[in-house]
Amino acid sequence: MKTTLILWFYLLLPLSLLNFTYTINIVTSQCLGHQQSLLLHLKNGLIFNPAKSKKLIHWNHTDDCCQWKGVACSTKGNVIALDISHEFITGGNLTKFVKNFTRIKELYLDGVEISAKGEEWCHAVSSLKSLRVLSMSSSNLSGPLDPSLTKLQSLSVLQLDHNNLSSPVPDYLGNLSGLSTLQLRSCGLSGVFPKNIFQLPSLQVLDVSDNQGLHGSLTNFPNQASLTHLNLSHTNFSGPIPDSIGNLKRFSTLDLSNCQFNGTLPNSISNLAQLVYLDLSFNNLTGPLPSFNRSKALKTLYLNHNYLNGTLPSTHFEGLTNLVSINLEVNSLHGRFPSSLFSLPSLQLLFLANNRFDGQLDEFPNGSFSSIEMLDLSDNNFQGHIPMSIFQLKRLNLLQLSTNKFNGTIKLSMIRQRLQNLATLDLSHNNLSVVDDNDIPFPKLNNFWLASCKLGTFPSFLRNQSSLLYLDLSSNQIEGTIPNWIWRFEFLAALNLSQNSLTDMEGPFQNLSSAMFLLDLHDNQLQGPAHIFTKNMVYLDYSNNRFSSIPAKIGDSIPFSIYIFLSGNNFHEKIDESICNISTLRVLDLSHNGFIGNIPECLTTRKSSSLKLLSLAGNKLSGQISDTFSTSCDLRLLDLNGNLLEGTIPKSLANCQNLQVLNVGNNQLIDEFPCFLKNISTLRVMVLRSNKFYGHIGCSNVIGNWEKLQIVDVAANKFSGMLPKTLFQSWKALMSDKDDDMSRFDHLSFDIYDNNTSSVTLETITTIYSKKSKLKLAEVVSIEPLYVLGFTFGFGIFMMPLILWKKWRLWYSKKVDDALYKIVPQLDFVYERRGGKRYRSLRWKPY
Repeated sequence: MKTTLILWFYLLLPLSLLNFTYTINIVTSQCLGHQQSLLLHLKNGLIFNPAKSKKLIHWNHTDDCCQWKGVACSTKGNVIALDISHEFITGGNLTKFVKNFTRIKELYLDGVEISAKGEEWCHAVSSLKSLRVLSMSSSNLSGPLDPSLTKLQSLSVLQLDHNNLSSPVPDYLGNLSGLSTLQLRSCGLSGVFPKNIFQLPSLQVLDVSDNQGLHGSLTNFPNQASLTHLNLSHTNFSGPIPDSIGNLKRFSTLDLSNCQFNGTLPNSISNLAQLVYLDLSFNNLTGPLPSFNRSKALKTLYLNHNYLNGTLPSTHFEGLTNLVSINLEVNSLHGRFPSSLFSLPSLQLLFLANNRFDGQLDEFPNGSFSSIEMLDLSDNNFQGHIPMSIFQLKRLNLLQLSTNKFNGTIKLSMIRQRLQNLATLDLSHNNLSVVDDNDIPFPKLNNFWLASCKLGTFPSFLRNQSSLLYLDLSSNQIEGTIPNWIWRFEFLAALNLSQNSLTDMEGPFQNLSSAMFLLDLHDNQLQGPAHIFTKNMVYLDYSNNRFSSIPAKIGDSIPFSIYIFLSGNNFHEKIDESICNISTLRVLDLSHNGFIGNIPECLTTRKSSSLKLLSLAGNKLSGQISDTFSTSCDLRLLDLNGNLLEGTIPKSLANCQNLQVLNVGNNQLIDEFPCFLKNISTLRVMVLRSNKFYGHIGCSNVIGNWEKLQIVDVAANKFSGMLPKTLFQSWKALMSDKDDDMSRFDHLSFDIYDNNTSSVTLETITTIYSKKSKLKLAEVVSIEPLYVLGFTFGFGIFMMPLILWKKWRLWYSKKVDDALYKIVPQLDFVYERRGGKRYRSLRWKPY
């Protein structure tokens, strides 16, 4: 039975002055007898867990109720404050109690399952005229807020975090002139936040974070404003940060992270002398970094994932003896790195990755006395030797220096001896030669990334490094056999040995208790059977090797897989239908092998909608494509290019309403132009080349217009007749030659997970028809070869410049980047920097 809030509020009315830490101030007085009886009646009417109770369980007839935990009384013995929060209360009837406590001043019901609608609970509390503090977070309240709350003119603290209000913030809250604290975190708020609330003269704490539907902008703050704590993180607030932010002299906490703020950081932010916590990460802020050397109390500074540029002067951080954390990663900061940061006495975390810092890192004094525990300088342009001072930072547990231009030789024994607390080491992708000169394990090492470090062999100490979680030894010219002991690490979750010269895997593979969920062995010379030795595998990449056979019932061997890449091997059997048993499978790439037989019908009939990308290209699959695509089909990419498939494109493919890429080129299909697919509005790439398609290219009286179609390849078929002007005019994405036009059609994106996207940018395309109905090319920003597709018609050869597939920006994750690269073989990686960020772009290459 759930608690009815109205019943509460007539029982809970004289509670006095709880402080902000939810602890009741005890007033020395004797509880009035009838008040104690009512409190015990309240307790007996509640449903709660006695084993977890810390307050109610101690209420009894023996002790004075004013001394009970969660109760405070006036000097006359009236109950004026009640805190029964977090008592695991799930039900009870409180109506008779609430009406007897009209003097209540502070009421804490956090975690109590009240389950009331907005009008209901607002009217109930509005009768508590003396109420100063109302805290009902996580109480299963509904919205919207009701105007009756404005009757609480004495209200100072209103805390309603983690309820489902699902409504706008009403501007009449700005009429509560005595309000000092307003907390509405994670309440499903929407609409535009009222600016008059920012102007409340007594407001000190405002937290409306974690409300993605809430919009708004910052107002101009008056001089001597009272605000000390502002949290708008994870909302859709936007616009500039006003220069008047400097008027908030009492500010201690400012969190505007994960919003849409833009413009430059105002220099006035340097005036916030009381600032302790500043988080402006994940916005669109630009310009140089202001100085913080007046904010002597500053402990946390997060400005990562913006577009800040300029240098990083050491004077910006002078005298900040309390500074614990600096995170400036993923910006466009450049120039030399100020090594004086290592001398800040309290600094424990320093993240400057993904910027444009360059030059050589200078040595710095007294490294052994530094407090730094986490250091990330990866993805910059640092050069020269890594300073030995870094290896004097005795407290380091994370050191990431990957993807720079460091050179020289590093001995693992030196790191092991000096950095005894090191848990994460990443020296990957530099010009370093790492030497394994000792077989003694690191005391605490969990994560070991040494990709492209010229190792040549497996480091001997690894055999005894039993605590490993993540291991990356890719691109290290390691030859020969993968040793058996590497499969036997009890806690190893991810292993990357790709891009080496490994030839086989040492057994036995029975009785392994591996917890590994990611295994990447692509681009080696592994041969023989492709062994699989753990059921926990989520990501499996055996592509571009010489494996000859797949384990029988592979679907039963790895039932929880999400990504499977087996392309580029020597598999010549039929596709094992057990692979359809993997209900979690989202990406399956079996391309460029010798698979024979029909495409398993279960791949198209599967009721699960998890499969997003399916590539069977470059095999010897024959027969017809089964016309059994289910209505729950959620494919984004289907690549059947380069097989021996016959028949027609199945009509049920139209059930795949989110399909973006269809490639059935280089088969033996005999069909007309697939107009029935026009109801797939998401289709962007359609490749039909080198088949036996015939008839006219055109779709009369068909609903849908392929508005987003950007790539069409129908070359080397038997199409005939005239090219229909109306058809091309309906392909609006192909007609656009302006950036503004293209923004309407968004980017090619593959949702591997339902809430995350692997995005692919098609920035430059070929315009088929301009507004003047002339064929022309869109502006080519950089010099690249233009790929021309040929159309064969009855009247001869008509050459049409169709598409330029230029830059693909992939931002979901590195592994999904690789997934797309593997599945679309007509792409090559190019590394670029834009806006201070490093991207792997993909460029189209001809067939």
